[in-house]
Amino acid sequence: MAQIQGIPGEFEPQPWGEAVLRSRELLLLRIACRPADHEVRLPGLATMPRHVVEDHSGRALTWRRDGDDLVVRLPAAGDPPVVRVALAGKLRIVPEDTVTANADGVWDLTPAGPTAHLVARRAADVAVRFVGMVEPDSHHQIRLAGRRYGVTSHELTRRTIGPFPMPERRVVPLPVPTGVRRILVAPVGTVLASIHPGRGELTVVVTNFGRTTVRGEVDLPLPAGWSAAEQTWTFDGLEPGRLIGWVTRIAGAGSGELRARLEAGRRSASSPYVVHL
Repeated sequence: MAQIQGIPGEFEPQPWGEAVLRSRELLLLRIACRPADHEVRLPGLATMPRHVVEDHSGRALTWRRDGDDLVVRLPAAGDPPVVRVALAGKLRIVPEDTVTANADGVWDLTPAGPTAHLVARRAADVAVRFVGMVEPDSHHQIRLAGRRYGVTSHELTRRTIGPFPMPERRVVPLPVPTGVRRILVAPVGTVLASIHPGRGELTVVVTNFGRTTVRGEVDLPLPAGWSAAEQTWTFDGLEPGRLIGWVTRIAGAGSGELRARLEAGRRSASSPYVVHL
């Protein structure tokens, strides 16, 4: 699989120390705590290293790529060295919160900060749906993959926004509006079922990411020992960009992954969600 193309950025502090950009194409790994296996892992280095050496002696060190990580083997004895990594280009990283789309090309994100980072398995036009409570009568600029749309607070959480031209295997940042707690992103044409838990109940939502009106049926299988007031729903006339939901009381014990079964044409998809009761 092709290497992910990263974005400009800096590395967060690491368990073993820190990675500092000394110049455009030179990275220093300052080792404060030697790992027990003598291997230093730097996650999310998208730029290919040219060579890796000890900073003071110039002695070459053994290194390898593991996905998007750089793994360097330290000398078994002596003080931990400063490691000099010469890069074959400008530093680009894959942020730790980067999420790759699932097999259906869908992202179901719980953002941890003001920006989410997405990677598409293949190039596609996508649309975005935000879930949360935002400031009433506010206006938002939604930017993704070089395209921007202005929307109201009502439009932000009541319909899909797009399309956005997602490139293949490239990290793309998505700024997250304040108050958003979940983000659904899907290829244009997808009809997506998602699960949204509450206290003693959950909501099954179908979102039409397509360009045509759809109809269909949703079924909610449950783990053994769980029960719900309703488990099957039908819908008709769901317009492009719109969504429809059903609330059902649910009872059980423990936790389980729920995935609604959706029949709404060949582009039907369902996003699983772990529910705790």
